[in-house]
Amino acid sequence: MTKHTGHYAEFTSPDQHRFRAFVAHPSSPPRGALVLLHEMDARSPNRVHSMAPSNPMPGLSQRIRALASEHAARGYLVVAPSLFGRGRAGQGHGYHYQMGFSGEQLVKPLQPVDSSRIMLDVQTVVTWAQGQVAQGKVGLMGFCWGGLLAWQAACTMPQIFAAASFYGGGMTNPEVRGLRPLCPVLVHLPSNGAWMTQEAMDEFVAVQRDHFAAHGAVSPGQKGPMVQIERYDAAYGFDHAGSRQFDAMASQVARLKTTSFLDKYLNV
Repeated sequence: MTKHTGHYAEFTSPDQHRFRAFVAHPSSPPRGALVLLHEMDARSPNRVHSMAPSNPMPGLSQRIRALASEHAARGYLVVAPSLFGRGRAGQGHGYHYQMGFSGEQLVKPLQPVDSSRIMLDVQTVVTWAQGQVAQGKVGLMGFCWGGLLAWQAACTMPQIFAAASFYGGGMTNPEVRGLRPLCPVLVHLPSNGAWMTQEAMDEFVAVQRDHFAAHGAVSPGQKGPMVQIERYDAAYGFDHAGSRQFDAMASQVARLKTTSFLDKYLNV
């Protein structure tokens, strides 16, 4: 592992929206760049939002910053943009829950955020990261809502060389699941979840495998379309340590597959 440093930086999107991101640098020249896209419910596991120094930016939780540092220690330049900046000031972000017969249940986002405009922010950090690394190899990793954004970006941004989506809420919807990525994509699907029904996930798998008959046939270093789908006997959100949905085994397996996947396509 190499040493690394992390800091906040400010970026400006093409529409002049200003937002912050957490940037983690390796101590030696990076072997590639990675953009981390956080989940919608990025607060602490007990769902108490805090603006204390330990969690100074909405969305850029301690979990996301730690993950950025982890990949920087593996030699990547990592940038994690705060995706809540386009929301209205003073409004809460994350999800609303209510107690049901089976315990706490997800109801809806507290405040919807325009994903089409947020893609401008994702494009901004991708372009910046591309200019910071040799050969311009940039990858994406997203969780939940960030997983959906990672999927959409992989299907629309030719600068991206690889993307990993953890249970991307909404990516199995009819208007999204038929998209064709421009680069290799690794998709981690749960066995159940509020945003992904089993039927919708089965349809996503069928559609994508129809698109790419030569499943997984992209060679290391190539930038071609491919969708690798991994399924887990775990709940939606299984990678979020400290949450009720966390599944240590599924998380470990998914992370190992993800690091191997990124190393395969991003290494210079």
